[in-house]
Amino acid sequence: MSGTNSARLIRQSVQALKAYVPGEQPQGAGWIKLNTNENWFVSPTVLAAVASAATNDLRRYPDPVCTDLRTRLSARYGVDLKRIICGNGSDELLTMLIRAIAGEGDRIAFTEPSYSLYETLAQIQNAAPVAVPLGEGWQLPVDELVAVNAPLTFITTPHAPSGTAYPISDLEAIASGCTGVVVFDEAYVDFGGDTALSLLDRYPNVVVLRTMSKAFGLAGLRLGYAFGSEEVIDALYRVKDSYNVDHLTQVAGCAALDAWDEYARVNRETSVRRDRVASELQRRFGWKVWPSATNFILVEIEHDDATEIVSRLKREQILVRYFARPRLDRSIRMSVGSDAEMDRLLDALDRVVG
Repeated sequence: MSGTNSARLIRQSVQALKAYVPGEQPQGAGWIKLNTNENWFVSPTVLAAVASAATNDLRRYPDPVCTDLRTRLSARYGVDLKRIICGNGSDELLTMLIRAIAGEGDRIAFTEPSYSLYETLAQIQNAAPVAVPLGEGWQLPVDELVAVNAPLTFITTPHAPSGTAYPISDLEAIASGCTGVVVFDEAYVDFGGDTALSLLDRYPNVVVLRTMSKAFGLAGLRLGYAFGSEEVIDALYRVKDSYNVDHLTQVAGCAALDAWDEYARVNRETSVRRDRVASELQRRFGWKVWPSATNFILVEIEHDDATEIVSRLKREQILVRYFARPRLDRSIRMSVGSDAEMDRLLDALDRVVG
């Protein structure tokens, strides 16, 4: 088949699409991976639960509505079972929200910069992405977002990639000012910042999105969950895939919630380590380190080449994240790993900077 005929098989909008680019996955042993904000810890009780669930029952389809998992989520967060849905990572829930709410040409608003998948998913749907710039100090542009008044608005809170925590007053102002659905993507809220859960009962247009990739160390299993009004959650069930969360992932999610206190302790320790490393980065290298309420640190580098530092760290078998985007092209984002990993990072930076 000729190239011309082959091109006609694919929608023009998909041919023009710039796909989301995940963080680099290292090959081989010995790497310190600080480029995708994974938790450095997985509870042994979660590993044991998954291992014991790997039985002949895997021949059967999983529970399509994650009943046991949603029951635990309902008890933990105080949200009615009918107002909870689980997904194959929070990314799938983002896709379901766009499927259910945004038609072709509808506006989908989000801040710029933020999670670049928002724009990619909007383009896949042939919706109209509207990127609203953050303030100079990453402040949330409340009035500008309300003015767009899109059918669907995504707010990452705490923000990524800056780590900025937004006050609940700003989140409520957006929820009350917009007539469309407002999604508060709280992937990092277990490390700091205000949650929008308190807004659910007052604003039926609010959806709160969570993931177990960050705070629970389950990035490899892909598990997210969303809270919202019965009307919105029912719509998501209508458009979701049949068996979207596999059996072992549901088991792991239940076990992780049962180990809540253990994870809360580890995440508090991660936050303390984050602040220690941030202070060291400022002291040793004079970099601007943005305040963070997440499990990562964004540093702005004025007198060195950020891309060269990233390359030199890679030669030390340490991966950090660089974004070739406006406002971020002189910055490096570093996930917060274990004490040993962060000490190795600081030692490596002492060698490679300058």
